[in-house]
Amino acid sequence: MGTTDASALDNLLDDSVACFILQNPNFFGVVEDGFGFAEKIHSVGALFVVVVADPMSLGILTPPGEYGADVVAGEAQQFGNYLNFGGPYLGFFAAKRQFLRSMPGRIIGMTEDVDGRRGFVMVLQTREQHIRRARATSNICTNQQLCALRATVYLALLGERGFRQIARILHDRAHYMAEKLTQIPGVELMYNAPFFREFAVKLPVDAGQVVDSLSREGIIPGINLGRFYSPMKDVLLVASSDLYGKEDIDELTERIRELI
Repeated sequence: MGTTDASALDNLLDDSVACFILQNPNFFGVVEDGFGFAEKIHSVGALFVVVVADPMSLGILTPPGEYGADVVAGEAQQFGNYLNFGGPYLGFFAAKRQFLRSMPGRIIGMTEDVDGRRGFVMVLQTREQHIRRARATSNICTNQQLCALRATVYLALLGERGFRQIARILHDRAHYMAEKLTQIPGVELMYNAPFFREFAVKLPVDAGQVVDSLSREGIIPGINLGRFYSPMKDVLLVASSDLYGKEDIDELTERIRELI
């Protein structure tokens, strides 16, 4: 199925468990049903932590807070930041109100100045290195602030409507690509489950050979999952992008068809 088996928690959870972490969408791109976890996790006093692997998915998917997450974390590099050869990136971290004082870093809130103009200020800054010194839990540097600023500008320009539109574009292009790929003889979806922009396809040939061949032409078709799970050497993990449209998808699928 490609999803986490919530019923398996019945035999795994006890009072020694501090938290349970769910990635959504998961490593294979499958969207998890988050509503099946919170009650079981909280029943033993543990925290429910959700890692949002693709924050753009929240434009159309249910936010983790609505299915009981206590803590949410992820990477927001895709919000207007470049890849930068491995960093710095922009991690995000959120929690329920009762955990705010245990969170590292700074919390920024919106306010108004004496003239009624909107502004953003630090509203919580209790654990920084220049306040707690040796007992501080975080150290925010200039590079990270620049990444956060760039993401803020990007999201402000998009707005709520634009954010949802890009999420829908990514979803629709991924499903179009899945349809095109599965029309190739011998290619099939690895999992018959909902997905957002990433999905795994099983090929009739070694996925590594496809990746290597197309990479030499300047085309990155996806990730060979055999690198991570040896039994999946014929499985390719692919993803859609808002930068590449229908013609690009058609070209990619045609090149894969030729190699197969």
